[in-house]
Amino acid sequence: MSGMAKAGLILGGLFALAALAWMAFLPAVVESELRAVTGFDVRVHVLAANPFTGRVVVRGLAARNPPTYPAPDFVQLRELQADVSIFSWVFTDRIVVDDLFVDVPKVEIVRRADGTSNLGEFAAAFSRPAGAPGAPGAAQGKPARYLIRKLRIRLEQLVIADYSGGRHDEAAYRLNMDHTFSDVSDPRQLLVPDVVRSLYTFGLRQDTAKLLPGDFGRALAEAVGGVAQVGGKLKDAEKKTGEYLKGLFDKLEQTAKP
Repeated sequence: MSGMAKAGLILGGLFALAALAWMAFLPAVVESELRAVTGFDVRVHVLAANPFTGRVVVRGLAARNPPTYPAPDFVQLRELQADVSIFSWVFTDRIVVDDLFVDVPKVEIVRRADGTSNLGEFAAAFSRPAGAPGAPGAAQGKPARYLIRKLRIRLEQLVIADYSGGRHDEAAYRLNMDHTFSDVSDPRQLLVPDVVRSLYTFGLRQDTAKLLPGDFGRALAEAVGGVAQVGGKLKDAEKKTGEYLKGLFDKLEQTAKP
């Protein structure tokens, strides 16, 4: 065997070992970083990321609440698949994801006695002002912008456990939501009519502005409230129409009597 062939084999073996090491240590690194940033106990079963193609695959991710919460569960992620544009990541201040699929069996939103929710606290960890300790955008000096060209979300179950005010109010919603969105750059774009209608139909009546973080919670509260208001108006209209028809039939019956 020639020297060039031997060198090629050795180089190929080194690349293979480097790839195996990358795959082996990446989940542990990501788990450690997420725990440090959020304070939540994050576990990842499978995490594969190809830095040359931008392909990311996550399976079996679970996040559990800090000990300050009365219930331990937060998020179960069955699978995440993403195709990230490498050029957007390297050369611009906006991350472009060509395709993102998120499969979530269960999300449990827990609200503590002081009114803080786990979802709000988790999201706040990623939206701290630039330069704040632990803020993901601190090194860049400004928050990251993003664009998801195609986003598919599958959410099976939503549980809301409210421990505020010295009481325990818990409700589970079997949503079985499977929705595809296009060109998403703001979480509020997820509040399409079908999604809002489903949440209202399944009985989501809690104060969503307090359960969910920031503008998204306020927007969802307004959207669900708007659906409720429209529904109430329709019911009032049906009631008034029914009363009118009943009165009309009563008059006809009285007229028809000899």
